[in-house]
Order: sequence, then C-alpha cells, then structure tokens
Amino acid sequence: MSPFLGPRMSYLLRNAGLITLKPAEIECADLRIEAGFITDRGTRLEPGAEDELIDLDGKIVMPGLVCAHTHLYSALARGMPAPPRAPANFREILEMVWWRLDRALDEETLYWSALAGAADAARAGTTCLYDHHSSPTRIRGSLETVREALENIGLRAVLCYEVTDRGGREERDAGVAENRAFLERTAEVKGLFRALVGAHASFTLSASSLQACAELMQAYDTGLHIHAAEDLCDEEDAHSNYGIGVAHRLEASGCLNGRTILAHGTHLDEKEIGIARQAGVWFAHNPRSNMNNRVGYAPVSRFGDRLVLGTDGIGADMFDEARFAFFKAREMNPDLGADHWVRALGSTQEMASRQFGVDLARLRPGSAADLVVLDYRSPTPITAGNLAWHFLFGMSSACVESVMVAGRFVVRNRQPTFGVRDIYEKARQASQKLWAKL
Repeated sequence: MSPFLGPRMSYLLRNAGLITLKPAEIECADLRIEAGFITDRGTRLEPGAEDELIDLDGKIVMPGLVCAHTHLYSALARGMPAPPRAPANFREILEMVWWRLDRALDEETLYWSALAGAADAARAGTTCLYDHHSSPTRIRGSLETVREALENIGLRAVLCYEVTDRGGREERDAGVAENRAFLERTAEVKGLFRALVGAHASFTLSASSLQACAELMQAYDTGLHIHAAEDLCDEEDAHSNYGIGVAHRLEASGCLNGRTILAHGTHLDEKEIGIARQAGVWFAHNPRSNMNNRVGYAPVSRFGDRLVLGTDGIGADMFDEARFAFFKAREMNPDLGADHWVRALGSTQEMASRQFGVDLARLRPGSAADLVVLDYRSPTPITAGNLAWHFLFGMSSACVESVMVAGRFVVRNRQPTFGVRDIYEKARQASQKLWAKL
C-alpha cells in the first residue's frame, strides 16, 4: 500500500531540534502530529491516548524540502547512450539529447522514470516537486501517469505539461488539452497535487501558443511554469521575431503573475527582471544544470526574495543543489553567503505553501506535517546565526533518517515505506527499453 493511501497516525515527536530555514530559527521542543497536521508544539508535551511517542534524542527536524523545477522524465537518463556527436551548443543539446529522450517515452517508461525520480527525492528529504513534463508521443493522460507514480511514493507535487510548437500544431493542442485536463482534476480533487500551465520556452512558442497558455491561466486562476532565457538563443529569438525580450513577451501575452515560475532566467537583463519582479513571479535557479549545459550564470542577486531553487532534472537532492549554488556564487558573486541559499530554500517552501494553501515552511500548529528528521550530530553549537553554515557544510541527504508527508511516513528510520529495490530494478529494465529507442 502506498504511503498516500495508508492510514494517518498520531505522533508525538519528543526532544527534537526544530529548525526553520526562513527566517533561520532553532528550538528544542516537541511536536504533536494528528490527521496530517502539526497540532501542538512545546516542551514536555504529554502523549495522548492515540499518540505514538517517538523520542528523537535531539535529532534535527525541519520542514520538508521543495524542488521548484525538475523533469522527472530524466530519471532514466542517467548513463544513457551518448548522442551521435557532441552537441556544439544549447539548441543541439536539446535536439540531440533531451528531445530524443522525451519523444522516446511511452506510458511504461514515463511511469517508471517518475516513480524512480520520486523515490530518489523522498530519500533525499524532498517532499514536494514542481515537475515540468514532456512526452510528445504519449501526451494524453501523461500527467495522470506521473501523478499515480508520485502517489505511490507519497509525495506532494505541482504538475504541468510542456506546451511547445516543436512537434506541430496537433501536438501543441494536445499539450494544451493535457494541462486543461489536469487543472480540472486538481480543481475537483486537490489532495497532494496541484497544477500549473506548462510551456517549454519562448523560442519554441508562437504567439497563438502563448495566448492559449494565457487563456488557460486565466480560466483556472493559475500560473505558468516555463523555461525563460535559459540560453542566449531564447533572448535572440524573442528580439529577432517580436522585437522584445522574453520576459516582456510573456508579460505582453498575459503569462506573468504571482504564481508563474520562470526557470533559469540566465540571460534576463535588468529591465526584464524588473518586469518579472513587478508581476511577482518566482525565479527558479538551477545551478548544476546551468553549469552542465554551459549556458552562463544567472543574475541571482537581482531576483530578490522570489528566488527559489530547482534542479532541472538533475535529481531532487536540494542539499546538493543549495551547496552547488553557494560554491558557484562564491566564484561569481562572493557577496552571496550561505544564508542567501538557505533562505532560497525557505522561499521555495513558501512558494509551495501558497500553491497548496497550507504552511509547508514552518513547524507550528496548523502547519502540514511535511517534515524531515536528520541524524545530524554536530561537534559545534548550532544557532540561528550559524544554521546556514551547518546546512551547507555539515547537513546532507546522507543525514536523512525519516521523511513524513501529510502526517504519513514515506521513509522511517532510513527504511522507505515503498519497495525501493523493486522500483529500481523495474526502472532499470524500463531504461533499457527506453535507450533502445535512442
């Protein structure tokens, strides 16, 4: 039985070091969890008749981590065959690697990629994923397949399908329809899932395609999840064909609002950042992906408090992503210290809180019981003032002992509540099938 479908229990977590990432806080206290929520916080709470008492002996407890931008379909790309020749630029990386991969996906392989990717996320302490999906030969029902996989692990997720013109009008329209279908589903049955309108990038979207996305956003009162100026080619296309930059084009099309996620933003100029910030968008920084694709360094210091962190499909280990963000910033902008990146993780939790209408960023009465227990034993004191440095130089996904989502354990005492060996074995078999198509 999946953790999502299993019964909710009542727990009393005693003797925990409770931390908040934004603002940085730490307190030794107990937590009571009932019906998927934190219902009490204090010292020496007495267990109720239905509570399971868990003495954490000073272990760290923090809100579950959130990945602001990922591609679960890339989970089966690890070690995949190389393209016929080395890509010469970013567009060739897309054409020769990722667009070949997503077009090869069928229902079986996209299910196992989502399941394996979600299993990896849960074991790394990531409890919520913003997934940006694409499977051009299996569009209809694809988000439901991804949802089913995530439900079997027990994670929260915000899903969308990547609308694009690269496969022609029929595929474009199918992508719009798939977004609409999942928006309808989550409007009726919310649970652990929400929806955004998905779009690939400005340079693969016509004016009519952006208009279709904007109309969906307006109809369902939601935002857009899109790659924005990841590579310079995106900006060059917008200026060449429309006479304006990417953010300006999105704004003119009605695609920017307080729920929109601009992934990357690497080549947004100051004016465009101003346009996006005025609209209240979220900027999803993906440092490892940017380095891997050699697309440049995003102007993260200008994104303000709407800076969030994603992985762009390189797993979902947010400890690693924050650490890479910090070290890259030390090279490019030394003024951005450890606290900047831990706050960005906190902002990512805040973004998800707004999406789900429940507090996912703090451990207090009324917050959702999405949390991570870390077996982190430090040789030095942990304070609010130095928490960020402990997070980046001491804590890691290797410290994750237990993970809870909506009051249900998905990992407990380092043992996943899902069949991880079976998942990975079947994912390996599916990957061979997928690779054969390449």
